[in-house]
Amino acid sequence: MRILYTNNTFDRPAGTELSAADAIGRVIARGHEAAAYSRQLGEVADRIRALGVPVVDDLQDLPPGWEPEVIHGHHQWETSLAALRFPSAAVISFCRGVPPWQEAPCRAPNVKAHVAVDEDCVARLTDREGIDPSRITLVLNGVDPARFPPRPPLPEKPGRALVFSNYAREDNYFATIRDACAAEGIVCEAVGAGMGNAVSDPAPVLARSDLVFAKGKAALEALFTGCAVIVCDEPGIGDLVMPETIDGLRRRSFGYGCMPEPITIDAVRAQLRRWDRDRVEAVVDHVRRTATLDDTVDHLLRVYEMAQDAARREGPPPDAAMRQWATGFFSEATHAYKLGRELQEWSRKRENSPTPADARALTDELNRLLAVHRDVDARLGKLQDKLASRDARIEELKERLRVAKQGTGASSGKGRWRWFRRG
Repeated sequence: MRILYTNNTFDRPAGTELSAADAIGRVIARGHEAAAYSRQLGEVADRIRALGVPVVDDLQDLPPGWEPEVIHGHHQWETSLAALRFPSAAVISFCRGVPPWQEAPCRAPNVKAHVAVDEDCVARLTDREGIDPSRITLVLNGVDPARFPPRPPLPEKPGRALVFSNYAREDNYFATIRDACAAEGIVCEAVGAGMGNAVSDPAPVLARSDLVFAKGKAALEALFTGCAVIVCDEPGIGDLVMPETIDGLRRRSFGYGCMPEPITIDAVRAQLRRWDRDRVEAVVDHVRRTATLDDTVDHLLRVYEMAQDAARREGPPPDAAMRQWATGFFSEATHAYKLGRELQEWSRKRENSPTPADARALTDELNRLLAVHRDVDARLGKLQDKLASRDARIEELKERLRVAKQGTGASSGKGRWRWFRRG
């Protein structure tokens, strides 16, 4: 079977990028052929190429004569481009997240199935996107035991904690978690793009951590390694994972809906105090038995085969259907395209920089633009905090002045001047 994998990026190590790389490694080990496509390439693309798999940022650059039978389509834009280029392929549209716009389903006529990685994604596809539930398959994430070997047994009390996220930064929720951990005698560090220290192989970092704050696949990898996990990321905090909650949390992929509380020092300390080494180790044992990458890939291959069978029975969609869908897809994306192009041109003119010549340079340009806007947001937030503090101080001084006037007989000029001289 020839399978083309699409993704928003194959740049920095992150959940969807590494999930695709893991799946590719397994399917080629079982004798299938694979290729990968994204408009943003980088470190993960190099990792996939090291497996002997072509990775391209232009579908015209696939090896001569290589056409996919199945498209493992993750992210709407890249999946749609691949579906349009290969109308005879069986497209499987994947959803791995609820909030992101990129996770919207591909609606090309050659889509034969939809896959969700958790129950919240199933709900998005049915409730928000109107996808027929009979066309959706739930395929839970799995972890490669070779990449995440077990850490030594946990201590009686946790001594080291890790915030494992690309969103953690010194000026956001990480500081709150670090202070809460310090109050409980726990040393805390953070690893991820937001801290400027993202790692391509997180296993050694996890192995030296007793307790991990994470969501999604990162949470599952931490449990698989043998760490305790508190479901947590920038949106909020959930619970310390326990035997009675692990299956439900995994079916929700330790996602945004599992982090309902604001991140405060009290909320973090409350979860830290629920530590129970024996119960955590029971969770770890359960995860290592039931959440392997091979189980996930077995399920994926069954979905590939079903989609391929459907494509053979139904044949390629009529050209008219493809044209009608493509016109609607690109019409809907018109404003986003124009805005993105204007930002590119503005950035190049401001920096007096040339048009990037290849995928890596385009990826670097996009990351710079995003960093600029995120930095602006961060600086605006700090300025707003300062303004709020100033306004509060002004109100405090006004109140002190009002009280002082009342206490010194403010109706007489003599009283007023006497108060100012004392001040």
